[in-house]
Amino acid sequence: MKPGDLVQVLPAKIGYYIVLDRAELRNDYGGREDYWNLHPLYGTGYDHAGLMDEKFIEVVSEID
Repeated sequence: MKPGDLVQVLPAKIGYYIVLDRAELRNDYGGREDYWNLHPLYGTGYDHAGLMDEKFIEVVSEID
C-alpha cells in the first residue's frame, strides 16, 4: 500500500478512499506504523476521513 492507492474499508466497504500517507503514531500508539491517513473520494456521499489500521484496508486499485 502506498499514497495514491484507491481503497475500501472492511467490512463495510462503503465508499472509496485515497491513501494520503502513513500516519505518524510512534509516540501515541507505542511505535505502531500500520495506520494510514485516508480521504474519501469527492461525490461518493461519504465524507469521513482519517486514520485507519492497515488490517481493515483493502486495496482496490494501485498506482504505479
